[in-house]
Amino acid sequence: MSSHALPKKILIFGLALPLAIFLGIQMADPTFGSWGIVGLVVLVLCLPVILKWHHPMLILSWNLPMTVFFLPGNPSFWMLMAFVSLGISMLGTIMDKEVRLIQIPIMSWSMLGIALVVLLTMKLTGAGLGLRALGSATQGGGKYFYILLAIVGYFAMSCQRFPKDKCNRFIAMFLLPGSATSFSNLIYSLGPSLWFLYYLFPVNYAMGQAMEDFGFDAYSLRMGRLAGFGAAGNVLFSFLLARYGVRGILDIRRPWRALALVLVATLGLLGGFRSVLILYALSFGIQFFLEGLHRTRMMPALVALAVLMAVAALPFTRHLPLPIQRSLSILPVDINPAVRADAEASTEWRLQMWKVLRPEVSRYFWVGKGYTATAADYYLIAQAMRFGLASDFESSLVAGDYHNGPLSLIIPFGIGGVLAFLFFLGASYHVLIQNYRHGDPAVKHINIFLLGAFSTRLVFFMSVFGGIHSDFPILAGLVAFSISLNGGVCRERAPVAALPEPATAAPTRVQPRRWMPVRG
Repeated sequence: MSSHALPKKILIFGLALPLAIFLGIQMADPTFGSWGIVGLVVLVLCLPVILKWHHPMLILSWNLPMTVFFLPGNPSFWMLMAFVSLGISMLGTIMDKEVRLIQIPIMSWSMLGIALVVLLTMKLTGAGLGLRALGSATQGGGKYFYILLAIVGYFAMSCQRFPKDKCNRFIAMFLLPGSATSFSNLIYSLGPSLWFLYYLFPVNYAMGQAMEDFGFDAYSLRMGRLAGFGAAGNVLFSFLLARYGVRGILDIRRPWRALALVLVATLGLLGGFRSVLILYALSFGIQFFLEGLHRTRMMPALVALAVLMAVAALPFTRHLPLPIQRSLSILPVDINPAVRADAEASTEWRLQMWKVLRPEVSRYFWVGKGYTATAADYYLIAQAMRFGLASDFESSLVAGDYHNGPLSLIIPFGIGGVLAFLFFLGASYHVLIQNYRHGDPAVKHINIFLLGAFSTRLVFFMSVFGGIHSDFPILAGLVAFSISLNGGVCRERAPVAALPEPATAAPTRVQPRRWMPVRG
């Protein structure tokens, strides 16, 4: 008998067949309706693959907009993989004493500090978990778990290193799945026969389309915004920067790269978000600076090219699709007046909400408000808005969606959350800058991108738009990927001292040998 046959038979007869029998019995029951059992069986059957590839699977799922529909609360797939990957990594250290996980103390302490603030806020507000999916009377606690599970995911991703020679493959695995946000709009456009796929992909990106089609759009202008394409375009834009860098994209010997950047940027503008245009400018400009191109002749050439393209495009902006016009409304260009009015109304909506929130900062300065609210709170606000007794942003206030990064931090978590977040930022920049300066030259283009992407997201979070529960997983993932790429924090290499030259003895004068005749 082959030495490999016995374990295979044990796997089949000891695991697969009992699970198949159990599943068959459960499905034969007319009252069977638990997808959780099916998901558990599938998970067990996939254990050999997960045990071997759990770390790449976590990286692949980090930005993937896919939900685990058979679990309570429909968590994202990366949340499940964070727990699974960290558990397998820790189990590996127990089984093999020679296995050492990567640990960065300053990052670990910053993550634990944020986790402590979140847990204390949950305790002090008295709301507990606040998960309606688990039977709680309150809801909104899912935002807590986005932060806590991002911490778990950070430890799971950063504890192992992947090969440097596969860095381009892993950065593609890390970024490109985020473009699946466009599936939400595509599924809706293809008709009800495919709407069952919303079990896997979130429907929120297609809500704008549905509201327009079914007459629930509050705006007088039907623009046909594709929110999922806005997020997908930003992801593809970031991937091109990570793969080729600004220098490589602007290489005149490969013009297709610049053309691809323009095409994916246009794709992102279909979402109608002005923030996407700001993200494009921030990410391109920061990486341009980090690559040192501002000190070259490329700087004036790029400025001149941008001015020429803007002048050439100005006469045609009025004829662009309405979502693109809305994305460009932040610029002083000629666009549809209704589109500009829509954008200005959105800005006014945010300014009014922030004006109302300003007194809340001092109220929740020491102990944060938290995220949870009761179902009665949501119902009363909805009824008040329906009868015109409350502003249209009141529901966002109850849900904790303040559309502002600093407010989303200090109001829910108080000064403790602000200090913990600042500690996290300092530790993250320590890691990213050290790897940017002293990392392996073979992966320098990715280290530049990671530092630039982190800075872009932070500037955007602090000044334009943000939410700590949605932005923290992005920031934590960038730092974790940097640690996994570089095997920790790169230190400056000490200069190698020159070896002293070996001492040579003074040359001795060789006396000429006298010629003597040979006597025979």
